[in-house]
Amino acid sequence: MQFFVEPIWSWPLVLFTSLGLVVLVVVTYRAQLRRLTKGQGRLLLTLRLLAVLLLTFAMFRPAIQKSDTDENPVQLLILADTSRSMNTADMPGGISRFTAVKADLTKYGPKWKELGKKVEVRQFDFDRELAPHNPDLAEGTGDQTAFGKVLEDVLRETRDHRSLGVLLLTDGAHRAVPPFDADPFTAARKLGDSQIPIYAVVYGASSLSTASLDLAVEDLRVDPIVFEKKLVPIGCKLRALGAKGKKVRVRVLIEDRSGKGISESGVFKPAPSTQQAQTVREYEIKNDSETIPVDLSFVPAASGELKIAIQVEPIDNELLTRNNRRETIVSVKKGGLNVAYFDQARPEQNRIRMVNGADKIQLDFQEVRTGRFAGQTKLDRTWFLPGRYDVYIIGDVRADWFGAEILKMLTDRLEDGTGLLMIGGMQNFAPGGYATTPLADWLPVKLDAADFRPNGKFNENAQLLGDLKLIPTDQGLKEYVMQLGSSDKNRSLWLELPSLEGASRLRPSLDRVRIWAETPDKQPLLLVNEVGKARVAAFGVDTTWLWCMDGKTELHQRFWRQMILWLAKKEADTDQPVWVRVEPRNVTPGASASLLFGARAADGKPLSNTEFQVDVTKPDGQVERPTPRQLNNEFSTDFAKTADAGDYWVRVTARHNGELMRETAYTRFIVDARDLELDYPSADHDFLKELASITGGTSLKPEDLGSLLERLKQTKFNALTRIQVINLWDNWWLLVAFVSVMSLEWFLRKKRGLV
Repeated sequence: MQFFVEPIWSWPLVLFTSLGLVVLVVVTYRAQLRRLTKGQGRLLLTLRLLAVLLLTFAMFRPAIQKSDTDENPVQLLILADTSRSMNTADMPGGISRFTAVKADLTKYGPKWKELGKKVEVRQFDFDRELAPHNPDLAEGTGDQTAFGKVLEDVLRETRDHRSLGVLLLTDGAHRAVPPFDADPFTAARKLGDSQIPIYAVVYGASSLSTASLDLAVEDLRVDPIVFEKKLVPIGCKLRALGAKGKKVRVRVLIEDRSGKGISESGVFKPAPSTQQAQTVREYEIKNDSETIPVDLSFVPAASGELKIAIQVEPIDNELLTRNNRRETIVSVKKGGLNVAYFDQARPEQNRIRMVNGADKIQLDFQEVRTGRFAGQTKLDRTWFLPGRYDVYIIGDVRADWFGAEILKMLTDRLEDGTGLLMIGGMQNFAPGGYATTPLADWLPVKLDAADFRPNGKFNENAQLLGDLKLIPTDQGLKEYVMQLGSSDKNRSLWLELPSLEGASRLRPSLDRVRIWAETPDKQPLLLVNEVGKARVAAFGVDTTWLWCMDGKTELHQRFWRQMILWLAKKEADTDQPVWVRVEPRNVTPGASASLLFGARAADGKPLSNTEFQVDVTKPDGQVERPTPRQLNNEFSTDFAKTADAGDYWVRVTARHNGELMRETAYTRFIVDARDLELDYPSADHDFLKELASITGGTSLKPEDLGSLLERLKQTKFNALTRIQVINLWDNWWLLVAFVSVMSLEWFLRKKRGLV
């Protein structure tokens, strides 16, 4: 133990200050104490000098230094991977990675003892988290390899101990889902900061060989809403590892639920082939590792929910077949849609017309000629007869081209429930004369007759000029029309689309008009409303064809298909009083599925004063009852108990004004049969190399493990000396003493009338 001081200033300055304070107190304070008795004066002077003494003590900053020696041994942590991917038999001699690790643990056990008394070897197993070593384990059993969570556990084990390092015996494949998906590199950096290196011993091949054949179907893509007796294109990818030179067959399967009741899954059967549909394809694998795009199609025979699958037939010696099939559910609607589209010859109409035919939408286009050829355009009034079309789209077409009679017929169709969309242009909306037509009462935008311009004249005030970025609003992102991808990627997909060139300036006509998209400075671009039975929309842009030029054709077509389906009220089962849908239809094990549901009156409007009960039947037959939540007239709930793969059946019942509604809504979603450990069992050498280098360690092959232990054996360890400094001035008791002395001195002075 050693006593020392560290003055706040230099020694002479501190001494001079201290003496100055003493002199100042004695000289100035004694004059104030003449009225008191000798004893009282001495007491007050003593208290004041004691306060100066305490202050001087603090200025010298005295401290005591203690030191002790830590003779505890340095620890070496050995972690063995016990996840299921370690059962992959790709080590020399055809043994599994797990068996090779276990053999090395036995082989090098005696070398650990040679490290001496100063090194304590501690063994652990790990998969999703750190666990005590189990020497009786015969194979890998873990369903995840969560390096981030495991290294966080290692940090706790090394917090109060000196550590020589961490020896990882693993294949290095990081496979984890929440809540075990912590970032492994963050934990590795903390180990590096603590000078605890990771020595990673890699077991397994970075790519599967012919000894481990694997075929897998990935990235299944199909429209969620299709129509009966219409061709349905399906896209996917075929991943083939270790199958060079082999021929494989990929086919479409359709569930057969004949004789099955509600909440009972059927069996898959090959989709019937037709002249239109391509339900089977054969491929020859040309490389050891290859990914092949696959295009298939089928024709649904009837409406309703339909479960389909794409399957690659297993081949000889293929051990893992669970990933040979991917399933999903589509909603098959009755009949198709008929759309009438009027526009000038411009790039936008060419791209919009691409939704025709194979997209289950029959779009008839009427080109409206301008200039000296305007008289050659003949309008067929039969296009506006009842039942002819489900949706009308008006492009850059003036109102006087239609004429009063046709516009009256069009408003009659809107009263019948037909959808209407007007898109951006120079000669429509108010500049095109629609403010004085019957459509002004239907369109969701305010039309001012003063904005009218004669044919060929441009109204700059009615336009937004320059490049514009289309940004979905928070409300728009929740709507079917604006769904370009899964909920976690939807916003980013919109932001990745290129900017558009100009737009019509739009203002909502009523407070109930909804704005689904706008510019970055909040200028509305997409406005929608429901007027009577009809859905109407105004889309101020006319250059979405630029998305296609940027390689985003699929997203362009998805948006326009969904816009047309929404206008026609075909995005959901509108004929069902109680309805339910699931987003997404396919989820990974452990992920959440969003259940959306509601009830509607005969006119299609949502019912208020309605209570819902949601029952979800899991694949094992167990029924869960999540709690519904309400936001305005929207009802939803999240279901996250999705650990088991298979079909999850959703049943929704409703009570309106306290009475049970007769109708019950059913749907289902699929938890994909995924195995994080075995779907992609390849070792990841690069990951371990990077992980080890962050900590100052290294990655090595199993045959180099002996030489590593020899190097560690040569490491010299000195006793760790801990030095503790105890400050005598920076503590609570000195502050209490100073405050107490000053308070007592002030109290006595006040009592004697000196304050």
